[in-house]
Amino acid sequence: MKPVRLSKTATADIRSIGNDIAIDKPRAAEAFVEQIIQRCHSIADAPEGYGLRSAFGTGVRGVAIRPYVILYRVREKDILILGVRHGARRPTPFR
Repeated sequence: MKPVRLSKTATADIRSIGNDIAIDKPRAAEAFVEQIIQRCHSIADAPEGYGLRSAFGTGVRGVAIRPYVILYRVREKDILILGVRHGARRPTPFR
């Protein structure tokens, strides 16, 4: 099983999501951030099992954790989480 790594962008995305939720619901924010992180690590169980999201770039796959999408690439030695984006927003490609 390949290890899962979070990019700086993904880490910032998760932190921002938590901060936004925490404004109104601090406990819910903490629980949801933990849920996102667990979901990121569960990708290692079946990294090729989630669909390609070509709008986000070549080889980018995504798994939903509503209303967000965890975007990642399967690489030779690891799985890189590229970012966590709101599913209703216009896709911004990763390089």
